[in-house]
Amino acid sequence: MRDDAVRMLSGPHQRAWLMRNTRYNPETERLLVWNVMTWKWCMAGLENILELCPLSVRGGGDPGDIWKDVRAKSNSQLYDPQQRGDATVHNQEKRREWLRESRRRKCLPERIEIFNVIQGRWVVVTQENMAEHYSRSYWEPIGLGRVWEEIEAGAVADPETKLTLREHAEFLAEHLFGTLRKSLETPDERISVIVQEFDPAPEEKEHMGGKRKVYFRLHDAQESASAFRCLSF
Repeated sequence: MRDDAVRMLSGPHQRAWLMRNTRYNPETERLLVWNVMTWKWCMAGLENILELCPLSVRGGGDPGDIWKDVRAKSNSQLYDPQQRGDATVHNQEKRREWLRESRRRKCLPERIEIFNVIQGRWVVVTQENMAEHYSRSYWEPIGLGRVWEEIEAGAVADPETKLTLREHAEFLAEHLFGTLRKSLETPDERISVIVQEFDPAPEEKEHMGGKRKVYFRLHDAQESASAFRCLSF
């Protein structure tokens, strides 16, 4: 787990961050700062600069001095809504590392805290305020709902396996009709999958709960007969 210390960016790295994450909006004549938590351009001023510019970039001190420093080093490039500031999307391994270093559970009272990189301190987090304190770079790939489950558990959830239609069919056939052989005894001994697009009746849709139907034709060469099965998944 990380300590409470915040490593300040050196002068060149500070200016580079401000060049990437600040813009000037000529319509409002205001400086915009990219919020690395929400991925939004926000109008900045003396009243909210501490809530937009990470502590590692601005440093500590008087808000008035910080605001003057940020304005002096900010990017004069005009605001373009199509452009973004820092918006790296982190993978599962990065989320696992973040949970290990920047999440902790406390007691008396029981609570979960995460490290807010803008404020440079530990904050109490709930499902309702998580998006304010947890960077979108981490939750963008899987959504806030699943991320909250990870924060509660303190561990990265296993990714859901997405099967193709063929894999679904093989899985169901193996578990319901017996193991599928890799090589067929005869060319006519086989399980066929018939895919048909159809629009079921409203009452059937409600009953199916959004599931799909797959039709199987099971052919037995020795019996010279076929049987149809319908499965929903």
